[in-house]
Amino acid sequence: MLFPLLHSQANISLCTFINFWSKLYTFSNEAIYTESINKETFTKTDIQNLYKWKNGMKLSVLKQKSLDTKIKAKLSIINVFKKNDGIDLESFKNEFKNLTAVWKIFLLHIIKPDKYPIYDQHIHRAFLFILNEDWSNISNTSISNKAKEQFYFERYVPFIEAQNIKDLKKLDEAFFAFGQFLNTRNYATLLQ
Repeated sequence: MLFPLLHSQANISLCTFINFWSKLYTFSNEAIYTESINKETFTKTDIQNLYKWKNGMKLSVLKQKSLDTKIKAKLSIINVFKKNDGIDLESFKNEFKNLTAVWKIFLLHIIKPDKYPIYDQHIHRAFLFILNEDWSNISNTSISNKAKEQFYFERYVPFIEAQNIKDLKKLDEAFFAFGQFLNTRNYATLLQ
């Protein structure tokens, strides 16, 4: 099969899907992520670099202000969460309640990268496609922050845990690449 699609009608395993689609993943400055993600403690520079990586470019003035005041200002708290074996999600959510869902989930991911996958619109879109649900209206603005968090914690994370996925980065890459592919709106033509 040219494009392995994991779908209820297809007989493709999640592992096959991840192996195929992760190879199609491209994202700028991947070295920034790799250099910082597994550090035992973060510096403000690490946080800056990781959010710049996530954003795909230099942060706007408003995003930079948010990063400085809502995340980097809490570096010691972030490092306490990072050093602990587990994470109290309610404490985390309460501490970072003023962040958008995507940034909050990304912070959770960088604190515990082996436990919490990255989330964005492309990953959401890919997940819905895989479960044969309507994915066509997924964008950054089509879902509220509350709905994004609810989806992530109540559906996406439990799904990933149930699949016993060990390499969350490879999963993120596959879902991101496939979600971007779906967003081209040319996917039907390409699959014929």
